[in-house]
Amino acid sequence: MAVTEKVLTSITWMKLLATGTYRNMLGRLLKNQFIYRNKKPLVIYLLLFIIVSFAGHISIRSYQENYKNAFMNAKIQAANNLGEKVGTPLLENDILTLNVALGELEKKNNPIFTAILDHEGKIIAHSDPDVIGNTYTIPKDVKILKTVDDISIDRRKYKGKATISFTKEILFSKVRIGEIIFGVDAQKLDKIIKTYNMLLAGLWVLTIMGFIGAMFLTDRYLKKKRARQLEEFEKSGKIGPYILTKKIAQGGMAELYLAKHIREDGFKRIVAIKKILPHLAQNPDFVKMFIREARLAAMLQHPNIVQIFDLIKIHNSSFIVMEYVDGKNLAEIMAHEKQGLPIDLSIFLIQKISSGLYYAHTKKNADTNEPLNIVHRDVSPQNILISLTGEIKIVDFGISKARSEPSFTQAGVLKGKLSYLSPEQALGKETDHRADLYALGIIFYEILSGKRLYHFKNAIEACTLLPKTEVTPIIELRSDIPKGLNDIVMKCLEKDPAVRYQSGKEIYIDLSNLKKQLNITYDESNLAEFMTQGNF
Repeated sequence: MAVTEKVLTSITWMKLLATGTYRNMLGRLLKNQFIYRNKKPLVIYLLLFIIVSFAGHISIRSYQENYKNAFMNAKIQAANNLGEKVGTPLLENDILTLNVALGELEKKNNPIFTAILDHEGKIIAHSDPDVIGNTYTIPKDVKILKTVDDISIDRRKYKGKATISFTKEILFSKVRIGEIIFGVDAQKLDKIIKTYNMLLAGLWVLTIMGFIGAMFLTDRYLKKKRARQLEEFEKSGKIGPYILTKKIAQGGMAELYLAKHIREDGFKRIVAIKKILPHLAQNPDFVKMFIREARLAAMLQHPNIVQIFDLIKIHNSSFIVMEYVDGKNLAEIMAHEKQGLPIDLSIFLIQKISSGLYYAHTKKNADTNEPLNIVHRDVSPQNILISLTGEIKIVDFGISKARSEPSFTQAGVLKGKLSYLSPEQALGKETDHRADLYALGIIFYEILSGKRLYHFKNAIEACTLLPKTEVTPIIELRSDIPKGLNDIVMKCLEKDPAVRYQSGKEIYIDLSNLKKQLNITYDESNLAEFMTQGNF
Protein backbone atom coordinates (compact mmCIF):
# COMPACT_ATOMS: atom_id res chain seq x y z
CA MET A 1 0.00 0.00 0.00
CA ALA A 2 1.36 3.44 -0.92
CA VAL A 3 2.19 5.96 1.82
CA THR A 4 -0.72 8.17 0.76
CA GLU A 5 -3.12 5.25 0.95
CA LYS A 6 -1.80 4.31 4.41
CA VAL A 7 -2.35 7.86 5.63
CA LEU A 8 -5.85 7.99 4.15
CA THR A 9 -6.68 4.59 5.65
CA SER A 10 -5.50 5.75 9.09
CA ILE A 11 -7.59 8.90 8.78
CA THR A 12 -10.60 6.80 7.83
CA TRP A 13 -10.10 4.59 10.92
CA MET A 14 -9.95 7.66 13.11
CA LYS A 15 -13.10 9.03 11.48
CA LEU A 16 -14.85 5.74 12.06
CA LEU A 17 -13.84 5.78 15.72
CA ALA A 18 -14.85 9.43 16.14
CA THR A 19 -18.15 8.88 14.40
CA GLY A 20 -18.83 5.77 16.47
CA THR A 21 -18.17 7.72 19.66
CA TYR A 22 -20.44 10.51 18.47
CA ARG A 23 -23.23 8.08 17.73
CA ASN A 24 -22.84 6.27 21.03
CA MET A 25 -22.98 9.50 23.03
CA LEU A 26 -24.95 12.16 21.19
CA GLY A 27 -27.00 9.71 19.17
CA ARG A 28 -28.48 8.19 22.31
CA LEU A 29 -29.04 11.55 23.96
CA LEU A 30 -30.29 13.70 21.11
CA LYS A 31 -31.75 11.11 18.73
CA ASN A 32 -33.11 8.69 21.27
CA GLN A 33 -36.20 6.84 20.09
CA PHE A 34 -38.03 7.66 23.34
CA ILE A 35 -37.41 11.38 22.79
CA TYR A 36 -38.29 11.16 19.08
CA ARG A 37 -41.70 9.55 19.62
CA ASN A 38 -42.59 11.88 22.52
CA LYS A 39 -41.41 15.20 21.12
CA LYS A 40 -44.59 17.19 21.78
CA PRO A 41 -45.30 16.00 25.36
CA LEU A 42 -41.58 16.32 26.10
CA VAL A 43 -41.61 20.00 25.15
CA ILE A 44 -44.82 20.63 27.15
CA TYR A 45 -43.61 18.79 30.26
CA LEU A 46 -40.20 20.41 30.01
CA LEU A 47 -41.79 23.86 29.98
CA LEU A 48 -44.01 22.92 32.93
CA PHE A 49 -40.99 21.50 34.75
CA ILE A 50 -39.03 24.71 34.21
CA ILE A 51 -41.94 26.94 35.26
CA VAL A 52 -42.86 24.94 38.39
CA SER A 53 -39.26 24.31 39.43
CA PHE A 54 -38.05 27.86 39.05
CA ALA A 55 -41.24 29.38 40.47
CA GLY A 56 -40.94 27.11 43.50
CA HIS A 57 -37.21 27.78 43.74
CA ILE A 58 -37.70 31.55 43.67
CA SER A 59 -40.58 31.31 46.16
CA ILE A 60 -38.64 29.22 48.70
CA ARG A 61 -35.53 31.36 48.33
CA SER A 62 -37.70 34.44 48.85
CA TYR A 63 -39.22 33.06 52.06
CA GLN A 64 -35.76 32.04 53.22
CA GLU A 65 -34.35 35.49 52.55
CA ASN A 66 -37.33 37.22 54.17
CA TYR A 67 -36.92 35.15 57.34
CA LYS A 68 -33.20 35.85 57.44
CA ASN A 69 -33.77 39.59 56.93
CA ALA A 70 -36.49 39.67 59.60
CA PHE A 71 -34.17 37.86 62.01
CA MET A 72 -31.33 40.30 61.33
CA ASN A 73 -33.52 43.40 61.38
CA ALA A 74 -34.97 42.48 64.78
CA LYS A 75 -31.47 42.19 66.27
CA ILE A 76 -30.30 45.36 64.54
CA GLN A 77 -33.28 47.20 66.03
CA ALA A 78 -32.41 45.74 69.43
CA ALA A 79 -28.82 46.97 69.07
CA ASN A 80 -30.02 50.46 68.13
CA ASN A 81 -32.43 50.56 71.06
CA LEU A 82 -29.74 49.44 73.46
CA GLY A 83 -27.34 52.03 72.03
CA GLU A 84 -29.84 54.82 72.69
CA LYS A 85 -30.36 53.69 76.29
CA VAL A 86 -26.70 53.30 77.33
CA GLY A 87 -25.19 56.49 75.88
CA THR A 88 -25.57 58.77 78.88
CA PRO A 89 -25.19 56.03 81.58
CA LEU A 90 -21.97 54.92 79.87
CA LEU A 91 -20.61 58.49 79.91
CA GLU A 92 -21.54 58.86 83.60
CA ASN A 93 -20.38 55.31 84.40
CA ASP A 94 -23.87 54.55 85.75
CA ILE A 95 -23.43 50.78 86.18
CA LEU A 96 -26.90 50.23 87.61
CA THR A 97 -28.64 51.76 84.60
CA LEU A 98 -26.36 49.85 82.22
CA ASN A 99 -27.23 46.56 83.89
CA VAL A 100 -30.95 47.39 83.69
CA ALA A 101 -30.55 48.01 79.94
CA LEU A 102 -28.74 44.68 79.57
CA GLY A 103 -31.52 42.93 81.44
CA GLU A 104 -34.17 44.36 79.11
CA LEU A 105 -32.19 43.21 76.07
CA GLU A 106 -31.75 39.71 77.48
CA LYS A 107 -35.43 39.46 78.35
CA LYS A 108 -36.60 40.34 74.83
CA ASN A 109 -33.87 38.73 72.66
CA ASN A 110 -32.43 35.94 74.84
CA PRO A 111 -28.79 36.49 73.74
CA ILE A 112 -25.92 34.07 74.49
CA PHE A 113 -23.88 36.95 75.83
CA THR A 114 -24.09 40.75 76.16
CA ALA A 115 -21.26 43.20 76.84
CA ILE A 116 -20.83 46.95 77.24
CA LEU A 117 -17.31 48.33 76.81
CA ASP A 118 -15.87 51.74 77.59
CA HIS A 119 -13.72 53.73 75.18
CA GLU A 120 -10.60 51.74 76.22
CA GLY A 121 -12.24 48.40 75.57
CA LYS A 122 -12.72 47.59 79.25
CA ILE A 123 -15.80 45.54 80.09
CA ILE A 124 -17.97 47.56 82.46
CA ALA A 125 -21.17 45.47 82.12
CA HIS A 126 -21.60 41.88 80.99
CA SER A 127 -24.07 39.02 81.16
CA ASP A 128 -21.22 37.06 82.81
CA PRO A 129 -20.23 39.01 85.98
CA ASP A 130 -16.88 37.19 86.18
CA VAL A 131 -15.44 39.03 83.18
CA ILE A 132 -16.43 42.57 84.28
CA GLY A 133 -13.34 44.74 84.58
CA ASN A 134 -11.35 42.73 82.03
CA THR A 135 -10.16 44.13 78.75
CA TYR A 136 -12.26 42.74 75.90
CA THR A 137 -10.35 40.64 73.36
CA ILE A 138 -11.76 40.10 69.89
CA PRO A 139 -11.87 36.33 69.10
CA LYS A 140 -9.65 35.06 66.27
CA ASP A 141 -12.44 33.17 64.50
CA VAL A 142 -14.63 36.24 63.87
CA LYS A 143 -16.16 36.21 60.38
CA ILE A 144 -17.68 39.51 59.33
CA LEU A 145 -21.03 39.01 57.61
CA LYS A 146 -22.09 42.58 56.86
CA THR A 147 -22.45 46.10 58.29
CA VAL A 148 -25.86 47.80 58.60
CA ASP A 149 -26.51 51.24 60.18
CA ASP A 150 -23.00 51.32 61.72
CA ILE A 151 -23.71 47.93 63.27
CA SER A 152 -21.16 45.24 62.44
CA ILE A 153 -22.65 41.76 62.16
CA ASP A 154 -20.30 38.79 62.44
CA ARG A 155 -20.19 35.08 63.16
CA ARG A 156 -18.06 33.86 66.04
CA LYS A 157 -17.91 31.31 68.81
CA TYR A 158 -18.62 32.07 72.44
CA LYS A 159 -17.60 29.33 74.87
CA GLY A 160 -17.67 26.83 72.00
CA LYS A 161 -21.14 27.83 70.81
CA ALA A 162 -21.75 29.41 67.40
CA THR A 163 -23.21 32.90 67.67
CA ILE A 164 -24.20 35.75 65.42
CA SER A 165 -22.92 38.89 67.08
CA PHE A 166 -23.97 42.50 66.70
CA THR A 167 -21.46 45.27 67.58
CA LYS A 168 -22.44 48.97 67.78
CA GLU A 169 -20.20 51.88 68.67
CA ILE A 170 -21.60 54.35 71.26
CA LEU A 171 -20.97 57.98 70.35
CA PHE A 172 -21.48 61.14 72.35
CA SER A 173 -21.14 64.42 70.42
CA LYS A 174 -19.58 62.31 67.63
CA VAL A 175 -16.91 61.07 70.01
CA ARG A 176 -16.60 57.32 70.61
CA ILE A 177 -17.19 56.55 74.28
CA GLY A 178 -17.57 52.80 74.02
CA GLU A 179 -19.48 50.00 72.31
CA ILE A 180 -22.05 47.32 72.94
CA ILE A 181 -21.80 43.71 71.79
CA PHE A 182 -24.31 40.91 72.04
CA GLY A 183 -24.49 37.49 70.39
CA VAL A 184 -27.52 35.29 69.68
CA ASP A 185 -27.63 31.55 69.09
CA ALA A 186 -26.67 30.96 65.39
CA GLN A 187 -28.40 27.57 65.38
CA LYS A 188 -31.82 29.23 65.46
CA LEU A 189 -31.12 30.85 62.10
CA ASP A 190 -29.15 27.88 60.75
CA LYS A 191 -32.00 25.45 61.42
CA ILE A 192 -34.49 27.56 59.53
CA ILE A 193 -32.03 28.08 56.64
CA LYS A 194 -31.40 24.32 56.57
CA THR A 195 -35.14 23.63 56.56
CA TYR A 196 -35.64 25.92 53.57
CA ASN A 197 -32.69 24.25 51.78
CA MET A 198 -34.25 20.85 52.40
CA LEU A 199 -37.55 22.14 51.03
CA LEU A 200 -35.68 23.40 47.98
CA ALA A 201 -33.97 20.05 47.43
CA GLY A 202 -37.31 18.30 47.93
CA LEU A 203 -38.93 20.57 45.37
CA TRP A 204 -36.30 19.70 42.73
CA VAL A 205 -36.52 15.99 43.50
CA LEU A 206 -40.33 16.03 43.29
CA THR A 207 -40.42 18.05 40.07
CA ILE A 208 -37.77 15.86 38.43
CA MET A 209 -39.58 12.70 39.53
CA GLY A 210 -42.85 14.22 38.38
CA PHE A 211 -41.33 15.08 35.01
CA ILE A 212 -39.88 11.57 34.56
CA GLY A 213 -43.09 9.94 35.80
CA ALA A 214 -45.27 12.05 33.53
CA MET A 215 -43.06 11.22 30.52
CA PHE A 216 -43.09 7.51 31.38
CA LEU A 217 -46.86 7.37 31.77
CA THR A 218 -47.40 9.48 28.65
CA ASP A 219 -45.07 7.26 26.66
CA ARG A 220 -46.95 4.15 27.79
CA TYR A 221 -50.26 5.74 26.91
CA LEU A 222 -49.09 6.90 23.48
CA LYS A 223 -47.48 3.54 22.70
CA LYS A 224 -50.71 1.74 23.53
CA LYS A 225 -52.68 4.29 21.53
CA ARG A 226 -50.36 3.93 18.52
CA ALA A 227 -50.47 0.14 18.83
CA ARG A 228 -54.28 0.20 18.81
CA GLN A 229 -54.32 2.55 15.83
CA LEU A 230 -51.77 0.43 13.97
CA GLU A 231 -53.67 -2.77 14.78
CA GLU A 232 -56.92 -1.26 13.52
CA PHE A 233 -55.08 0.08 10.50
CA GLU A 234 -53.49 -3.30 9.68
CA LYS A 235 -56.81 -5.08 10.13
CA SER A 236 -58.34 -2.74 7.59
CA GLY A 237 -55.71 -3.81 5.05
CA LYS A 238 -55.65 -0.34 3.49
CA ILE A 239 -53.06 2.38 3.12
CA GLY A 240 -54.86 5.40 1.81
CA PRO A 241 -56.46 4.32 -1.50
CA TYR A 242 -54.31 1.16 -1.69
CA ILE A 243 -55.50 -2.28 -0.59
CA LEU A 244 -52.79 -4.58 0.77
CA THR A 245 -52.88 -8.13 -0.58
CA LYS A 246 -49.79 -9.79 0.93
CA LYS A 247 -46.29 -9.28 2.28
CA ILE A 248 -43.75 -10.17 -0.39
CA ALA A 249 -40.40 -9.36 1.25
CA GLN A 250 -38.70 -8.08 4.39
CA GLY A 251 -35.21 -6.65 4.76
CA GLY A 252 -33.18 -5.20 7.58
CA MET A 253 -34.91 -1.81 7.39
CA ALA A 254 -38.27 -2.24 5.72
CA GLU A 255 -40.93 -4.69 4.64
CA LEU A 256 -42.55 -4.83 1.23
CA TYR A 257 -46.23 -5.43 0.51
CA LEU A 258 -48.10 -6.14 -2.67
CA ALA A 259 -51.11 -3.87 -3.05
CA LYS A 260 -53.67 -2.81 -5.59
CA HIS A 261 -55.31 0.46 -6.38
CA ILE A 262 -58.78 0.30 -7.90
CA ARG A 263 -60.41 3.58 -8.90
CA GLU A 264 -64.11 4.22 -9.22
CA ASP A 265 -63.82 4.18 -13.01
CA GLY A 266 -62.43 0.62 -12.84
CA PHE A 267 -58.79 1.55 -13.44
CA LYS A 268 -56.61 -0.98 -11.62
CA ARG A 269 -52.92 -0.82 -10.79
CA ILE A 270 -50.75 -3.31 -8.89
CA VAL A 271 -48.08 -1.60 -6.78
CA ALA A 272 -45.48 -2.42 -4.16
CA ILE A 273 -45.65 -0.59 -0.82
CA LYS A 274 -42.53 -0.23 1.30
CA LYS A 275 -42.90 0.32 5.05
CA ILE A 276 -40.25 0.94 7.71
CA LEU A 277 -40.02 -1.91 10.22
CA PRO A 278 -41.80 -1.08 13.52
CA HIS A 279 -38.63 -1.05 15.64
CA LEU A 280 -37.07 1.53 13.27
CA ALA A 281 -40.16 3.68 12.76
CA GLN A 282 -39.26 5.74 15.85
CA ASN A 283 -35.70 6.35 14.71
CA PRO A 284 -35.47 9.84 13.16
CA ASP A 285 -32.44 8.94 11.01
CA PHE A 286 -34.17 6.01 9.37
CA VAL A 287 -37.38 7.99 8.86
CA LYS A 288 -35.48 10.86 7.23
CA MET A 289 -33.54 8.47 5.03
CA PHE A 290 -36.76 6.66 4.08
CA ILE A 291 -38.59 9.87 3.13
CA ARG A 292 -35.48 11.13 1.38
CA GLU A 293 -35.38 7.98 -0.75
CA ALA A 294 -38.96 8.57 -1.87
CA ARG A 295 -38.37 12.26 -2.63
CA LEU A 296 -35.20 11.62 -4.60
CA ALA A 297 -36.37 8.55 -6.51
CA ALA A 298 -39.65 10.26 -7.41
CA MET A 299 -37.64 12.72 -9.54
CA LEU A 300 -36.26 9.86 -11.62
CA GLN A 301 -38.41 8.69 -14.54
CA HIS A 302 -36.47 6.06 -16.48
CA PRO A 303 -37.33 2.56 -17.74
CA ASN A 304 -34.38 1.09 -15.81
CA ILE A 305 -35.21 2.75 -12.47
CA VAL A 306 -38.08 1.67 -10.24
CA GLN A 307 -40.66 4.45 -10.29
CA ILE A 308 -42.04 6.02 -7.11
CA PHE A 309 -45.74 6.87 -7.24
CA ASP A 310 -46.58 8.19 -3.79
CA LEU A 311 -45.43 8.83 -0.22
CA ILE A 312 -48.04 8.29 2.49
CA LYS A 313 -47.81 8.94 6.24
CA ILE A 314 -50.43 7.35 8.50
CA HIS A 315 -50.31 6.91 12.30
CA ASN A 316 -46.64 7.96 12.49
CA SER A 317 -45.72 5.35 9.86
CA SER A 318 -44.38 6.24 6.42
CA PHE A 319 -45.06 4.26 3.26
CA ILE A 320 -43.51 4.49 -0.20
CA VAL A 321 -45.81 3.44 -3.02
CA MET A 322 -43.69 2.21 -5.92
CA GLU A 323 -43.74 0.33 -9.15
CA TYR A 324 -44.14 -3.41 -8.62
CA VAL A 325 -41.54 -5.52 -10.42
CA ASP A 326 -42.76 -9.09 -10.71
CA GLY A 327 -39.51 -11.04 -10.67
CA LYS A 328 -36.31 -11.48 -8.66
CA ASN A 329 -33.30 -9.42 -7.73
CA LEU A 330 -29.94 -10.21 -9.31
CA ALA A 331 -28.54 -11.68 -6.08
CA GLU A 332 -31.36 -14.24 -5.98
CA ILE A 333 -30.76 -15.14 -9.63
CA MET A 334 -27.02 -15.62 -9.04
CA ALA A 335 -27.71 -17.79 -6.00
CA HIS A 336 -30.11 -19.88 -8.08
CA GLU A 337 -27.72 -20.29 -11.04
CA LYS A 338 -24.58 -21.01 -8.95
CA GLN A 339 -22.42 -20.21 -11.99
CA GLY A 340 -21.57 -17.38 -14.35
CA LEU A 341 -24.35 -16.05 -16.58
CA PRO A 342 -24.18 -16.25 -20.39
CA ILE A 343 -22.08 -13.52 -21.97
CA ASP A 344 -24.91 -12.06 -24.05
CA LEU A 345 -27.22 -11.94 -21.00
CA SER A 346 -24.50 -10.33 -18.87
CA ILE A 347 -23.80 -7.65 -21.48
CA PHE A 348 -27.52 -6.90 -21.81
CA LEU A 349 -27.92 -6.55 -18.04
CA ILE A 350 -24.95 -4.21 -17.60
CA GLN A 351 -26.03 -2.10 -20.56
CA LYS A 352 -29.45 -1.49 -19.03
CA ILE A 353 -28.04 -0.77 -15.57
CA SER A 354 -25.42 1.62 -16.98
CA SER A 355 -28.18 3.41 -18.88
CA GLY A 356 -30.24 3.87 -15.70
CA LEU A 357 -27.19 5.04 -13.74
CA TYR A 358 -26.20 7.51 -16.46
CA TYR A 359 -29.70 8.98 -16.35
CA ALA A 360 -29.58 9.35 -12.54
CA HIS A 361 -26.03 10.74 -12.60
CA THR A 362 -26.89 13.40 -15.18
CA LYS A 363 -30.39 14.27 -13.94
CA LYS A 364 -30.97 18.02 -13.69
CA ASN A 365 -33.17 20.10 -11.43
CA ALA A 366 -36.44 20.77 -13.28
CA ASP A 367 -36.61 24.34 -11.94
CA THR A 368 -32.99 25.54 -12.12
CA ASN A 369 -31.64 23.14 -14.79
CA GLU A 370 -28.62 22.55 -12.54
CA PRO A 371 -27.19 19.00 -12.31
CA LEU A 372 -28.42 17.13 -9.24
CA ASN A 373 -25.19 15.09 -9.12
CA ILE A 374 -26.98 12.02 -7.79
CA VAL A 375 -24.77 9.15 -6.62
CA HIS A 376 -26.58 5.91 -5.71
CA ARG A 377 -23.77 4.61 -3.41
CA ASP A 378 -25.37 1.20 -2.96
CA VAL A 379 -25.25 -0.36 -6.41
CA SER A 380 -25.35 -4.09 -5.63
CA PRO A 381 -27.07 -7.26 -6.94
CA GLN A 382 -29.75 -6.92 -4.23
CA ASN A 383 -30.76 -3.56 -5.68
CA ILE A 384 -31.04 -4.75 -9.29
CA LEU A 385 -34.53 -6.14 -10.04
CA ILE A 386 -35.30 -8.29 -13.09
CA SER A 387 -38.91 -8.92 -14.03
CA LEU A 388 -40.36 -12.04 -15.60
CA THR A 389 -41.05 -9.98 -18.71
CA GLY A 390 -37.38 -9.02 -19.14
CA GLU A 391 -37.34 -5.56 -17.51
CA ILE A 392 -34.26 -4.47 -15.52
CA LYS A 393 -34.71 -1.92 -12.74
CA ILE A 394 -32.44 -0.19 -10.23
CA VAL A 395 -34.04 0.26 -6.80
CA ASP A 396 -33.31 1.71 -3.36
CA PHE A 397 -31.92 5.23 -3.42
CA GLY A 398 -32.14 5.35 0.39
CA ILE A 399 -28.50 6.31 0.99
CA SER A 400 -27.92 8.10 -2.30
CA LYS A 401 -26.46 11.56 -2.35
CA ALA A 402 -27.55 14.55 -4.39
CA ARG A 403 -26.64 18.24 -4.46
CA SER A 404 -30.24 19.17 -3.63
CA GLU A 405 -30.48 16.84 -0.63
CA PRO A 406 -28.80 16.96 2.81
CA SER A 407 -26.39 14.13 3.46
CA PHE A 408 -27.03 11.93 6.48
CA THR A 409 -23.59 10.37 6.24
CA GLN A 410 -20.97 11.43 8.75
CA ALA A 411 -17.50 11.91 7.33
CA GLY A 412 -15.63 8.62 7.13
CA VAL A 413 -18.66 6.40 7.64
CA LEU A 414 -18.88 3.76 4.93
CA LYS A 415 -22.34 3.49 3.43
CA GLY A 416 -23.52 0.72 1.17
CA LYS A 417 -22.52 -2.93 1.17
CA LEU A 418 -18.84 -3.45 1.97
CA SER A 419 -18.22 -5.87 -0.91
CA TYR A 420 -19.36 -3.28 -3.44
CA LEU A 421 -17.42 -0.25 -2.24
CA SER A 422 -15.08 1.67 -4.48
CA PRO A 423 -11.45 2.22 -3.37
CA GLU A 424 -12.12 5.93 -2.84
CA GLN A 425 -15.04 5.12 -0.55
CA ALA A 426 -12.89 2.70 1.44
CA LEU A 427 -10.18 5.35 1.80
CA GLY A 428 -12.67 7.98 2.97
CA LYS A 429 -12.13 10.21 -0.05
CA GLU A 430 -14.75 12.34 -1.74
CA THR A 431 -16.88 10.11 -3.94
CA ASP A 432 -18.80 10.90 -7.11
CA HIS A 433 -20.77 8.93 -9.69
CA ARG A 434 -17.66 6.94 -10.65
CA ALA A 435 -18.02 5.01 -7.37
CA ASP A 436 -21.29 3.61 -8.77
CA LEU A 437 -19.46 2.60 -11.95
CA TYR A 438 -16.87 0.69 -9.90
CA ALA A 439 -19.71 -1.15 -8.12
CA LEU A 440 -21.22 -1.88 -11.53
CA GLY A 441 -17.84 -3.35 -12.56
CA ILE A 442 -17.90 -5.64 -9.52
CA ILE A 443 -21.40 -6.83 -10.49
CA PHE A 444 -20.24 -7.37 -14.09
CA TYR A 445 -17.25 -9.39 -12.85
CA GLU A 446 -19.41 -11.51 -10.55
CA ILE A 447 -22.20 -12.35 -13.01
CA LEU A 448 -19.58 -13.47 -15.54
CA SER A 449 -17.42 -15.44 -13.10
CA GLY A 450 -20.21 -16.75 -10.87
CA LYS A 451 -18.07 -15.87 -7.85
CA ARG A 452 -17.86 -13.01 -5.34
CA LEU A 453 -15.01 -10.63 -6.06
CA TYR A 454 -14.52 -9.24 -2.53
CA HIS A 455 -15.21 -10.71 0.91
CA PHE A 456 -14.81 -8.22 3.78
CA LYS A 457 -15.83 -8.99 7.37
CA ASN A 458 -15.95 -5.38 8.54
CA ALA A 459 -15.30 -1.79 7.50
CA ILE A 460 -11.70 -1.77 8.79
CA GLU A 461 -10.88 -4.83 6.69
CA ALA A 462 -12.46 -3.14 3.65
CA CYS A 463 -10.38 0.01 4.24
CA THR A 464 -7.21 -2.06 4.53
CA LEU A 465 -7.60 -4.65 1.77
CA LEU A 466 -9.69 -3.07 -0.97
CA PRO A 467 -7.24 -0.36 -2.14
CA LYS A 468 -4.35 -2.84 -2.49
CA THR A 469 -6.18 -5.94 -3.74
CA GLU A 470 -5.20 -6.83 -7.31
CA VAL A 471 -8.14 -8.07 -9.37
CA THR A 472 -7.46 -11.11 -11.53
CA PRO A 473 -8.52 -10.38 -15.14
CA ILE A 474 -11.90 -11.95 -15.78
CA ILE A 475 -10.56 -13.59 -18.93
CA GLU A 476 -8.31 -15.76 -16.76
CA LEU A 477 -11.34 -17.14 -14.91
CA ARG A 478 -13.43 -17.84 -17.98
CA SER A 479 -11.86 -18.80 -21.27
CA ASP A 480 -14.87 -17.99 -23.48
CA ILE A 481 -14.76 -14.28 -22.61
CA PRO A 482 -13.57 -12.13 -25.54
CA LYS A 483 -10.65 -9.79 -24.96
CA GLY A 484 -12.84 -6.76 -25.69
CA LEU A 485 -15.25 -7.75 -22.93
CA ASN A 486 -12.37 -8.36 -20.53
CA ASP A 487 -11.05 -4.85 -21.25
CA ILE A 488 -14.44 -3.27 -20.50
CA VAL A 489 -14.87 -5.17 -17.20
CA MET A 490 -11.33 -4.38 -16.03
CA LYS A 491 -11.66 -0.69 -16.99
CA CYS A 492 -14.74 -0.51 -14.73
CA LEU A 493 -12.55 -1.91 -11.94
CA GLU A 494 -9.68 0.55 -12.24
CA LYS A 495 -8.64 1.70 -8.75
CA ASP A 496 -7.97 5.24 -9.96
CA PRO A 497 -11.30 6.99 -10.76
CA ALA A 498 -9.55 9.09 -13.42
CA VAL A 499 -8.59 5.94 -15.37
CA ARG A 500 -11.94 4.26 -14.83
CA TYR A 501 -14.97 4.83 -17.08
CA GLN A 502 -16.19 8.39 -16.58
CA SER A 503 -19.87 7.77 -17.27
CA GLY A 504 -22.45 5.03 -17.68
CA LYS A 505 -22.88 6.24 -21.26
CA GLU A 506 -19.28 5.31 -22.08
CA ILE A 507 -19.89 1.78 -20.77
CA TYR A 508 -23.13 1.57 -22.75
CA ILE A 509 -21.45 2.67 -25.99
CA ASP A 510 -18.48 0.29 -25.60
CA LEU A 511 -20.83 -2.61 -24.90
CA SER A 512 -22.96 -1.67 -27.93
CA ASN A 513 -19.87 -1.71 -30.15
CA LEU A 514 -18.81 -5.04 -28.67
CA LYS A 515 -22.26 -6.51 -29.34
CA LYS A 516 -21.95 -5.51 -32.99
CA GLN A 517 -18.51 -7.12 -33.21
CA LEU A 518 -19.81 -10.33 -31.61
CA ASN A 519 -23.11 -10.18 -33.49
CA ILE A 520 -25.12 -10.30 -30.22
CA THR A 521 -28.85 -9.49 -30.58
CA TYR A 522 -29.95 -10.31 -27.02
CA ASP A 523 -33.04 -8.32 -25.89
CA GLU A 524 -35.93 -8.27 -23.38
CA SER A 525 -37.63 -11.26 -24.96
CA ASN A 526 -34.51 -13.39 -24.46
CA LEU A 527 -34.25 -12.27 -20.84
CA ALA A 528 -37.95 -13.05 -20.31
CA GLU A 529 -37.36 -16.52 -21.73
CA PHE A 530 -34.38 -16.99 -19.39
CA MET A 531 -36.47 -15.96 -16.39
CA THR A 532 -39.30 -18.30 -17.41
CA GLN A 533 -37.04 -21.27 -18.01
CA GLY A 534 -35.21 -20.68 -14.76
CA ASN A 535 -38.47 -21.15 -12.83
CA PHE A 536 -37.94 -17.99 -10.82
